[in-house]
Amino acid sequence: MMGYLIWYSLAAVCALVCAVIAYKQKTRMGVITGTMFIVAAAVNLSYFARIGAETYFAASMATSMYFVFLDVLLLIMVCYVVEFTQPKMNVLKYKRAFYLFTGILVCIDAACLIVNVFHEILLRYQYHDDSIYAIPYMYEAKPAFYFHTSMVCLLVGVAIFVLVYKTLSIPKMYRDRYRNSLLWMMAVVGLFAFYMTGYLKFSVDVTVLVYGFSCPFVYMNTFDYASKSMLNTTRKMILEYMGNPMVLFDYEGYVTDTNKDMRDLFPILNNRERRISMMDFIQIGAFRELQNTNTNQTFEWDNPGETGARVYHCDFSCLKDEKGRDIGNLLILKNKEVERDMLTQLYSRNSFYNRLEKIQSCGIYPLTVVVCNANGIGLVNDVYGWGKGNKLLKKAADLLRENLPKETILARLEDGDMAAGLIEAEQEYAVRLFENIKEQYRKDNDTGINTDLEYGIAVIRDNTKSIEEAVREAGQSMRTKKLMNRSSQKSSLLDSLTQTLTESDYETEEHVERTKEMATRLGRALNLSDVELGKLALLAVLHDIGKIAIPHSILAKPGKLTEAEWEIMKTHTEKGYRIASASKELQPIGEFILHHHERWDGGGYPGGLAKEEIPLLSRIITVVDSHDVMVHDRPYHKAMSQEAAVEELRRCAGAQFDPHLVDVFLGVLEEQKVS
Repeated sequence: MMGYLIWYSLAAVCALVCAVIAYKQKTRMGVITGTMFIVAAAVNLSYFARIGAETYFAASMATSMYFVFLDVLLLIMVCYVVEFTQPKMNVLKYKRAFYLFTGILVCIDAACLIVNVFHEILLRYQYHDDSIYAIPYMYEAKPAFYFHTSMVCLLVGVAIFVLVYKTLSIPKMYRDRYRNSLLWMMAVVGLFAFYMTGYLKFSVDVTVLVYGFSCPFVYMNTFDYASKSMLNTTRKMILEYMGNPMVLFDYEGYVTDTNKDMRDLFPILNNRERRISMMDFIQIGAFRELQNTNTNQTFEWDNPGETGARVYHCDFSCLKDEKGRDIGNLLILKNKEVERDMLTQLYSRNSFYNRLEKIQSCGIYPLTVVVCNANGIGLVNDVYGWGKGNKLLKKAADLLRENLPKETILARLEDGDMAAGLIEAEQEYAVRLFENIKEQYRKDNDTGINTDLEYGIAVIRDNTKSIEEAVREAGQSMRTKKLMNRSSQKSSLLDSLTQTLTESDYETEEHVERTKEMATRLGRALNLSDVELGKLALLAVLHDIGKIAIPHSILAKPGKLTEAEWEIMKTHTEKGYRIASASKELQPIGEFILHHHERWDGGGYPGGLAKEEIPLLSRIITVVDSHDVMVHDRPYHKAMSQEAAVEELRRCAGAQFDPHLVDVFLGVLEEQKVS
């Protein structure tokens, strides 16, 4: 009897200790597992009470409680299996209803078992005063017995089915933990069945001991498996799929492990029978810069082979244990040419620069660099979350891949900018491509938020312009255009300034749009770069911004200004220059605002500049703005006819206006009339 006391008590203590540890997890899984362990302890204690019962009533009461706890254990075990496996089964969408249903069944069965003590409606007990062990139970083949048996089979069957389903539905490398649970459960069921049918000639039910003593196994399989049993597999997966060639040397200096990328570079590593030393490997790979193998170092390696990239960045590390003893070396090669952005899978900034610099070094021109950015992503993130914003960025990257030539080099730069390097392509060709991409991006937008792609272009025609300079120039052009794009957050500054200007002056929104359109047309006719076209469009909108600081009485005066009033009016160019200089976004057009009232003959203001001394963009705006003023009504004059305006431009060419610009502009007007 004392032996039984020790063993069943130890089983119960083991289960309780595991329950406390499980509860410390402070998770849903920890609570379910800990509760299951507590009930397992109760099963052990109630069974021990059955063995030690000294009266028929005590024996029947202990037996009924044992079966009640066994029912509860089965119910919680099913809950544990479902939570443990999280199987993707449609039927388990209703698991709350299933838990409620099985809970009701267990309560009914428990009631029958408790009443059974007095009426023996489920079991008949044998009891002998001289018995010191549990005598097998005799069943009453009545409805309560069939109900109990069916319920037990249902719960056990559900648990086993879920474990089998989970085991078969996941990759083999992840199956062990679920297979372990399945084998454990089937072993317990088999052991219990053999005992109940008399095939095992034990005087007590040893299955009950298994409930308690197997709790540590269940705990480790539930909570420690991922961190211990899966560790080697996980490490191997990381090495195989890290995307960089890797070789590990043991403490004796021999190759002990590699990944697929390194074996592709060095097929000799596939020969498992040959033991390769570190020195042999260094000679095979011609790692000339790796001289000292006793220190950590980084170096560049030019790949002499036909497989892999041409240049790698190498990290060589000396590995040590916690006591500082050498345990091996690790060499990782990083392909400098194929580093990619995680979200868009475009090349990284460094890869983009390296690849374009190689093309430039071969003397291949022109190289056209385009920098683009998606407007409105910040608002999409705020409204729909980062997932939707990232989806739009990936969509933009996909459109670049689908619509640009295959040889185009694509990259993800800082701040969400994307870059494209077009080989032997002119600016006009790039504009057509990106206007098409912009249109597709706009059509695919399903957010209801006004999002758009904006881009800037820079062309490299010889080695006097670096890739970095071209990227900077294209980025500046893109940011300038963003100021005029209503879907961009940067446009708020421009909106505020133009609103103030239209309220304070007789300038209208229509005049601003007409001036911008005609200035852009003239700029294209002059073959201006994309950067200059962006500045010109912005200048067309803001060249008179200094007028917001001029008294409205002067701006709106219908008659001729007095000399004093005219002196005040002329200060609007300097005031506009100061306003632009105060803003980082407007600084690039500050000088052009300052000089847009200079005359070709030197008689303008504020600097009295003449001919090419006047910035080109200022000269362009002078022509375009003057023409628009001529052909539209103002408070101080009536609009003249188009023919009269053309004659006035010709008359003033060489005096007020750049004569070459007048000729080109008149050609633009003729084209507009024909179209």
